[in-house]
Amino acid sequence: MKFQPSTSFLQKASAAIGISVAFLFGLTVSGEDRDQKPLTLTVIELKQHGLAMLLETPEGRHYLIDTGGGGDRDTVAACLTEHHVQQIEGLVISHPHGDHQGGVPAVFDRWPVKELIVSPFVRKVPEKLKTSETEFSLDLQKLAEQKGARVREVSQGSGLEWGADVHVEVLWPPEEPFLTANPQPHGTYNNNSLVLRVQYKDAVFLLPGDLGNEAAAVLVRESPAKLKAHVVVVPHHGFFGNADFAKAVEAQVAIASCIVDYPDHPTRNVPGIHAVDLFAPVGTGVYVTPWHGTVTVSTDGKHLAVEARKNVELAPLSN
Repeated sequence: MKFQPSTSFLQKASAAIGISVAFLFGLTVSGEDRDQKPLTLTVIELKQHGLAMLLETPEGRHYLIDTGGGGDRDTVAACLTEHHVQQIEGLVISHPHGDHQGGVPAVFDRWPVKELIVSPFVRKVPEKLKTSETEFSLDLQKLAEQKGARVREVSQGSGLEWGADVHVEVLWPPEEPFLTANPQPHGTYNNNSLVLRVQYKDAVFLLPGDLGNEAAAVLVRESPAKLKAHVVVVPHHGFFGNADFAKAVEAQVAIASCIVDYPDHPTRNVPGIHAVDLFAPVGTGVYVTPWHGTVTVSTDGKHLAVEARKNVELAPLSN
């Protein structure tokens, strides 16, 4: 299903999220729909490598999916403040890597959190694959309980209700850890990332964390219909190469959260370019945070509106 252009939703989304809207897709909406706030997903432009996303429901509930690393705590805090977040209904940790969970303590310090959502992977990871990040993730669960938050484990097949008409299905990981031949911690943690399918009315968002190529292949083989989405956050920041996954998703919009370049990487990979090369051939419009800035997608369930805003630091004129 493809959304078609509609001017009416452009005006509504601009008013609702208080920002300029760059692109939109949609169908004609009724007068009743126009009075309702949209669901928005904001992928935050981080200064360091990582991922942090804020989802706001039409009812004004806020869900934070990953938090970036500890070095981006002020960046994430600024976004939450700008969006007038008073309480976080659910904080999701996709998997135990520092660039996704490192900012969690800072969030708990500044905002009340009702629920910490994790997978059973951290609790069940084989002993030989445990690292300091595994222990840190378990400590975060203890912190959540100390702060009065419920810790909730979800896995493949779990469902979450995040408000009226906002249905979340967990597509991955399975209850027991997914292990490849000769598994290593880094790749194993990525292959066990939470994959969330968020549906609001007709609009579908796919949030796959750092899903690895091997796990993606399983989903493509076993659940291709579930992968189809209008919006996808590019797995593993763009360090991902499963073309069958991109074809199965067939998204209108893909968003990659990364930094502009990785000079210390053995091949100096630029994942934004990889994301474009992977998703553009299937007709997907690709946004990359270091190029386009913070990206917000709004939907009333029948339309999409995409706004990309780059925070530009101005330097004084030289004499």
